[in-house]
Amino acid sequence: MIADLQLPRVLPSGLRDEDMVVVLMNMGGPKDIAGVEPFLRRIFNDRLIIRFPFAQSLFADLLIRSRLKSVQHRYGLIGGGSPILRSSLQQADALRVELKKRGRGLDVQLAFNYSDPLPEEVITIIKEKKKKYALLLSLYPHFSHSTTASSIFYLKEWAKKIYPELQFTTCLPYHLYEGYIQAFAHRIRETLRPGEDLDDFYLLFSAHGTPVYFLNEGDPYTFLVNQTASRITAQLNRPHQWAVCYQSDVGPMKWIKPSTSDVLKVLGTRGVRKVIVVPVSFVSDHIETLCEIDMEYREMAQKEFGFTDFRMSKALECHPGFIAALADCVERSLC
Repeated sequence: MIADLQLPRVLPSGLRDEDMVVVLMNMGGPKDIAGVEPFLRRIFNDRLIIRFPFAQSLFADLLIRSRLKSVQHRYGLIGGGSPILRSSLQQADALRVELKKRGRGLDVQLAFNYSDPLPEEVITIIKEKKKKYALLLSLYPHFSHSTTASSIFYLKEWAKKIYPELQFTTCLPYHLYEGYIQAFAHRIRETLRPGEDLDDFYLLFSAHGTPVYFLNEGDPYTFLVNQTASRITAQLNRPHQWAVCYQSDVGPMKWIKPSTSDVLKVLGTRGVRKVIVVPVSFVSDHIETLCEIDMEYREMAQKEFGFTDFRMSKALECHPGFIAALADCVERSLC
């Protein structure tokens, strides 16, 4: 488990917006092909999330060597780099605007774990702006020690070195907020063409996987993902024909199941021919959605499992409902 995650829930009275900064946290992604190797190196050398049995750097190096060309190729298929920085900056801008509409003059900064802007860069910016409090808001909607917790940890560690006076607090979870759920329901309906019925499609909620050892330590991730999927299907009045699965496993460790590919195979053998894959744990489109789901799983589903209609709903990006949910989360966390 990741230690030192306890942050105060109660802020001092009379705190001014100009003293605070909202920090949006995510993992990041390489801006171009040259950035793929350092991006992977940061991830696979992160002992908090990837636990090799020994010789972390050696195992990381072997994994990078075996995967580098294929990962570079995959990024090449979506334009030569990840769009996550552009998307996340747009989300930060949209949140800043929404908060301003509500009379809140809060600054919003973006922090990535494995690509620019890295935690140390963000802490330096916060120090230069003389902010006293950082409100941490995760762009991982479902808490896990492999994602949100590690982002919090590294921001706190760099603050100790660069700006020890900075105080932290975290936002409340928003995975069941009305705007967030409505945004997903709208994205799913967007995939339909005029005259089509959603009931003709199986809904497959695909979330990013996590190593099993986190679940064995009490990580709530899968429970939270299922909560979101259940609430979305209730919003759509769809109590049947849906499932949750997990994607993007790498390395020799065991990952949570069922995998997206396994569920597609089972559905195919049961005669399902139309599916809408919903990237339920992703708030922006990047390699896991644009390549893994919309290219690789699409080809697998159609060529190997007999699907005749494979669709993916667009990620939330700057959907007004999602941005409203983030703003609601900020305001409720400051009460």
